[in-house]
Amino acid sequence: MIIGRGLVASAFVPYFESDQDVIVFAAGVSNSGETRAEEFLREEKMLRAYLEAAGQLIYFGSCSVFDPEMANTQYVHHKLEMEALVSSYRGNAIFRLPQVVGTSSNSNLLTNFLHQKIENGERFNVWKNARRNLIDVDDIAAIVTHVIRTGDPKEGVYNIASPFSVSILNIVEVFEMVLGKKAVYSLIDAGSGYDIDVPDVKRAASDLNISFDEDYIERTIRKYYGR
Repeated sequence: MIIGRGLVASAFVPYFESDQDVIVFAAGVSNSGETRAEEFLREEKMLRAYLEAAGQLIYFGSCSVFDPEMANTQYVHHKLEMEALVSSYRGNAIFRLPQVVGTSSNSNLLTNFLHQKIENGERFNVWKNARRNLIDVDDIAAIVTHVIRTGDPKEGVYNIASPFSVSILNIVEVFEMVLGKKAVYSLIDAGSGYDIDVPDVKRAASDLNISFDEDYIERTIRKYYGR
């Protein structure tokens, strides 16, 4: 069963749409800049309702919980509270996601933002010390499904991310190469990065023949944004 209609929810349709034993809850707050209390409450009420239903629930947290610059944000506090709620019910699984790449009109996606700015020739700021972790939404769906169907135990908290993060500047340069167009930006001496431990991803990627090699970022961006 799939709850949600966005980027992540859509990727799980081939795997769990007709599975009544697993509830893929992909209808929560996804914008890390969200501050509206009603949006957080909406997710909590919906989540509580599905936690009472029969079946294992899959919840998507955020790797932003590892980002010291996000530690005091309402978004991270909310995500951690929802993780605690899900964990209070036995048998459920939490998957923390980084920057997801896929086909979506959501302007809050980092790659959508960069693509739009570069295509339109609009100036934007690049924090030269910032690093972000990008992963293809199709790889998320494949890896999460593999963990759920082969994992022992199947419950717990998992980080689903690429084994490496890259600088925002590097991502911009990849977009320039893929689009054949120079970006117009101001380089700001700001930002930081953080590490994400992904042992489950490495094992699943090996089983699924998913290659997180040096060309992964370019392949992923070209897949969704190439001309």
